[in-house]
Amino acid sequence: MSKYIWLFDPGHGGLIEGIYQTRGKRSPVLPDGRILYEGEFNRSIVSRLSDLCSKNDIEFVNLVYTNLDLPLSKRVNKANRIHKQDKRGIYVSIHANGFGNGKNFNSAHGISTFYHVSSKKGAKIAKLFQKNLVKHTHLRDRGAIGNSRWANFYVLRKTNMPAILTENGFMTNLKEAKLLLSSEFRDKIAQAHFQTILEIENNDLY
Repeated sequence: MSKYIWLFDPGHGGLIEGIYQTRGKRSPVLPDGRILYEGEFNRSIVSRLSDLCSKNDIEFVNLVYTNLDLPLSKRVNKANRIHKQDKRGIYVSIHANGFGNGKNFNSAHGISTFYHVSSKKGAKIAKLFQKNLVKHTHLRDRGAIGNSRWANFYVLRKTNMPAILTENGFMTNLKEAKLLLSSEFRDKIAQAHFQTILEIENNDLY
C-alpha cells in the first residue's frame, strides 16, 4: 500500500471533437499554425503520470476523468470526500502558465510550484516538486511560492489535505510553447512529478 493517495487534477477542460472546452487558456498561434491548449496539455501530463504510478503500485486518483471543464468545487469536493475516508491524500494540480493577454508571445518563462501560505506540509511538498521539475526540464527556477497574493488558488484554499499546483512552463513563451507541445518534453515533466512522488513515498520527506 502507498503511504499516500495522490489526487491528480488536470486543470481546465480538454478537447471534445476538436473543440476546446475552456475559454482562453491557450497559446497564441505558433509560426507553424499549432496552438497549445492548456487543458489538453494538463491531461497529457496526468495520463503519463498515472501510467507511471500504476506500473509502480503508487495509489492515485485522477479527479477529472472527462474532457469537460469541471467546476473547481467539484474537483475539490471529490478530493475532500476521498481524504475524509482515508487521511492519506495529497492534491496535485497540474497546469501550464501564461502571461499577458494571450494574443502574443512574450519573454515570461520558467517553472513555478504553488502552495497555500497556511500549509507547512504543502510548502515542503512544493519545494520538492519544484526542485525536480527544474532538474528534469532545465527551465528557469521561479521558485516554490506560498505568497497569499500569488498562491491564493481555490484548489489550494479549499482542499483539506496538503495541496500543490505546478506551473510547467509558459504557453505564452514561444520557445516553451514548442517544448510543451512535444511528447519528449511532456515525458520529462511527468517523470519529474513521478520522481518527487517516489521521494516522498520512500522517505516520508514531509
